[in-house]
Amino acid sequence: MRRYVPRRARQRRRVLVTATLWLIAACAVAGLVVARNPALIPGASEFFERAAVVRDLLCLRRTLQVTVRSAEFWGPDLLIVDMEIRNRSPVVILCQDLRLVDRRGQVFLPSSTSVYYVNRQESLWMRQVNPGRSVSGKFAFIVPDGTFGLACAIETEIGVIRLSPIREISRRKM
Repeated sequence: MRRYVPRRARQRRRVLVTATLWLIAACAVAGLVVARNPALIPGASEFFERAAVVRDLLCLRRTLQVTVRSAEFWGPDLLIVDMEIRNRSPVVILCQDLRLVDRRGQVFLPSSTSVYYVNRQESLWMRQVNPGRSVSGKFAFIVPDGTFGLACAIETEIGVIRLSPIREISRRKM
C-alpha cells in the first residue's frame, strides 16, 4: 500500500525536481559552450590546459613503465638500480624525478654522485625520456640497509606516484 502524500507536497517535489534538472542541463550546456570557446571566459583556456596536464600526470601509472633489471647494494647504504624506462605518456619525463619509496612511504632521492659509481654512458642522471621513447641505465640511491618494500616512483607536481615494485635486491660481493 502506498503512503498518502498531499497534492501540494507532490507539486512542490515535481517543481523542485524539474528546476534541478533544468539547472543541471543549463550547466552542462554552459560547460560545453565554454569548452568549445574558452576565450569567452578569462582564464578558462589556462584552466583547461592545467586540467589536461593533471589528467596526463594521473595517467602516468599506466603510461610510464619502469622495469628494474637488477638492484644491488654496494655498501651499507648505497643501492645501484639498473632500470629501463618506457614512456608512452604525452609528457617528457626527467630521470632525476625518479624516486624510491618504501612501504611506509619514505621517499629516497637519487644520489647526485651517481656518476662516481656508474659510468657516464650508463648513468640516468640528467637524462630525459621523450614521449614514445625508452631509456635504460643505472641510478645510485642512498637507502638505509634493512629498508623493505621498495618501489620505483616519480615525483610530479601533484605528488609522488608509485610505479613498480623492486622484486629482488642483492649484495655486491667484495
